[in-house]
Amino acid sequence: MLVDLNYPTPIPVQLDPAQTLLIIVDMENDSAHPDAPRYMGETVERIIPRIAALRRYVRESGGKVVHTQSVRKPDALEFKLFNNVVRKIEGSWGAEFIDALKPLPDEPVVVKYTHDCFYKTDMEALLDRLQLKPGEARVIVTGVATRGCVQCAVTGFSIRDYYVYVPIDCTAQKDEKEMLQAFSLFAGFAYRYNVTMTQSNMIQLGKAEAIRQAS
Repeated sequence: MLVDLNYPTPIPVQLDPAQTLLIIVDMENDSAHPDAPRYMGETVERIIPRIAALRRYVRESGGKVVHTQSVRKPDALEFKLFNNVVRKIEGSWGAEFIDALKPLPDEPVVVKYTHDCFYKTDMEALLDRLQLKPGEARVIVTGVATRGCVQCAVTGFSIRDYYVYVPIDCTAQKDEKEMLQAFSLFAGFAYRYNVTMTQSNMIQLGKAEAIRQAS
């Protein structure tokens, strides 16, 4: 049986800046730099300026920004036991952030050793320090890869009862079909109660009269 996968219709959202957190997931050289062997190509090039613009908007509006950094140790079971592709070794160039989206001094970085930004990381402690509480905070998830680490972040925040927003123009996957599979998941029964599919120029922070024009 064939199943059609389509882009979801993005929904305009208006968020309170004091309760808004932008998560930028794993925008590292390994995936987003043209010199990297695992470079994702045009699909990641398109989202870089959009995430950068969204970051500026969130910061200027009074929201918070957090980055996740995906790294691996050389002896990780992922490589030694399961024979996965060796990548993003801790301390390597591939694991560094791309220049266009390097964290600013006041933007925390959550380092993770798996796809999951909550598993054995300080994400939950950071959310406590930032006073971003379940049932109140609004989390915008961007970055790569849609079907991998972005999906894990969306799941992690959703099951912890945060409002989650996924701008479809700010996340990338090399295989478009896999990206649409993730979007379909987020729009499904298990997620849609607190996950909203939107677009970067449809995210408004603050008062209605301050609607931001698409760039």
